[in-house]
Amino acid sequence: MITETRTTAGHRAQRQLPKAWWSLALFPVSFALAFVVGEGVPVLLTGTDASVTTPPWWVIAIALVSAAAIFASPLLLTLHYSNKAAAQHEPNARIPLILGAVLAGGFILSNLAGGLLVLLAG
Repeated sequence: MITETRTTAGHRAQRQLPKAWWSLALFPVSFALAFVVGEGVPVLLTGTDASVTTPPWWVIAIALVSAAAIFASPLLLTLHYSNKAAAQHEPNARIPLILGAVLAGGFILSNLAGGLLVLLAG
């Protein structure tokens, strides 16, 4: 596989699309960190285990937002490399970004639904 192309000025430029795909490999790490933060924030803010008592809505909201931000953070790197690949006229340069956004959106929606069920179940 060729990993370099020539630019119009004759300088070597690395292909950015493989880097965009590899940036998606950070999602398992961000998932583990988001899980730790999502479970740890309620304990830190309320002082009790979230499985024993239902935390207030604002604690659930803070935990959701912080976990979602941590989980979606690899998208910044994917966005960077996808934009560079698109600037180099790589075909399908946006596919890794779309895939990562769908993955992050599914995580956020499932956590939002879980948080709403916790609040509604009391």
